[in-house]
Amino acid sequence: MRRAVVLNFVSGGPARYFSDDFYKKYEVRPNPYKMGVGVKELVSIIGDVDATIAGIEPYTREVYDAANRLKIIARFGVGYDNVDVTEATKHGVFVTTLPGINAETVAEHTLALIFAAARDLVNVAKETKPNTWRNVSQKYYSERTPFELYGKTLGILGLGAIGSTVAKLCVPLKMRMLAFDPYISLEKAKAIGVELTSLDTLLRESDILTVHAPLTAETKHVIGERELKLMKKTAVLVNASRGPLLDEQALYKALKERWISAAALDVLEKEPPEMENPLFTLDNVIITPHIAGSSVENFMRCDKVIEQQIDEAIGGKMPRFALNPEAADYRKR
Repeated sequence: MRRAVVLNFVSGGPARYFSDDFYKKYEVRPNPYKMGVGVKELVSIIGDVDATIAGIEPYTREVYDAANRLKIIARFGVGYDNVDVTEATKHGVFVTTLPGINAETVAEHTLALIFAAARDLVNVAKETKPNTWRNVSQKYYSERTPFELYGKTLGILGLGAIGSTVAKLCVPLKMRMLAFDPYISLEKAKAIGVELTSLDTLLRESDILTVHAPLTAETKHVIGERELKLMKKTAVLVNASRGPLLDEQALYKALKERWISAAALDVLEKEPPEMENPLFTLDNVIITPHIAGSSVENFMRCDKVIEQQIDEAIGGKMPRFALNPEAADYRKR
């Protein structure tokens, strides 16, 4: 009897933390292309696949047309801007995400980026060697501009599971916390010590602005040149959500011309980035390679839920956290 095929596009975690039973039930294949999977590559390997553990590869109509057996796209994360959910529904393919499951891990990485940017830790660590110790120390005291987070204003753009967790982690720092999120009630924000405000007020008053909004047509480039010019010259901008939320050309100009002090990014508009991406030439930006959700604990939590989702979809049931339950109707046709 043919075993269902699960194609894993997420390196590391899921390969380590699925149950033994999962591997007995399914043929789990790794992504043969490693990075840089586009529509053409996906079409070439999707034909006999029953489920995918999805990263950021594109799921378009062409992919669904080539996917003769696909029943579920189990997204390893919260965002799904790379998945055409409407076309998935028409092809009877469930799309699932992991809402809230990675909040702690992403929030901790966000906090790490904030601390690193505030203290200029990356540059200092790179420069510190036995023979540079004293010079780097003197330079740090005289030329760097490290600052305390204690008592500063933290701005949160998007107060969902991750944004809320960031706020909770910052409570001991006695920070004034502002947020812009049109979908969050005043009561919920107040319960976690956050004051809701307008986007422009958020930009003007934040010492650190951290972005945690979903990527939609409305939020693409929500931070552009106009918004960056509203920010304090001493402000730090952090993005561990989705790269296209920021206009990178405007951000480069803002960092180069010091409209803002620094940026710390876990995501970029194009991933992997082009070799000539100018952000990598700046000394006031920290960039990590979309790893905010990476931790042993998060992998274990996510793998358990993904395993359940795949079991349910392949078993003919409605998977947990399905974005498109109506796909079940198309599967019956």
